[in-house]
Amino acid sequence: MTIIRFVGDVHGKFGRYETILKNSPYPTIQVGDMGVGFRHWPHGEVSANPPYDKMVAGNHKFIRGNHDNPAVCSRHSQWIEDGRWMREGDTTMMFIGGALSIDKASRIEGYSYWSDEELSSERLMALVDLYTVVEPDIMVTHEFPDTIAELIVNEGRATAIKLDPRFASRTRQAFQSMFELYQPKLWIGGHWHVPFDKVVNGTRFVCLPELATMDIDTEDFRKDG
Repeated sequence: MTIIRFVGDVHGKFGRYETILKNSPYPTIQVGDMGVGFRHWPHGEVSANPPYDKMVAGNHKFIRGNHDNPAVCSRHSQWIEDGRWMREGDTTMMFIGGALSIDKASRIEGYSYWSDEELSSERLMALVDLYTVVEPDIMVTHEFPDTIAELIVNEGRATAIKLDPRFASRTRQAFQSMFELYQPKLWIGGHWHVPFDKVVNGTRFVCLPELATMDIDTEDFRKDG
């Protein structure tokens, strides 16, 4: 039995995040929009820093969202690199961060928005190929495939503006290709800020709201489980 506590978007609310870590008997994985490197304008102060020592001591990790500075994440020991895959017991997990900010026009590049918030098309296509080789049991991402995002809007009552054609996301499109090629047992993420838990074509999709948690026994989602 290998239990991981997944944590929804933090958005820089590190006091509440630290409480989650303090109360968790398990290692955690946070699903993006931690708020790492996010700065305020005009003075440029970092809003706050995650509780680094507690993250290291408890083996608490995170992927990046669209409200995380990719360069700062890359220097953080607890960040899970985009495209990394690993085994927990007999279960394989794969991790990909990033998403599209629909409000980037009102943000300040280098402070609260980063042009590489989404991976490049070339990098995403390479990850589609890797995904078909790894065939993960569990996918951990910030965003979701296009068809699942539509369900999250229609059934989870998330904000529909993110699906406006003006905001087409190459991340969602790449994830859609992945899902059509191979269906993992579980796909868990955040970004949409509403609760969603639904099985689609054999895959259980879970969207965690801000600072929500869910404990997952990874052995329940192995291929032969």
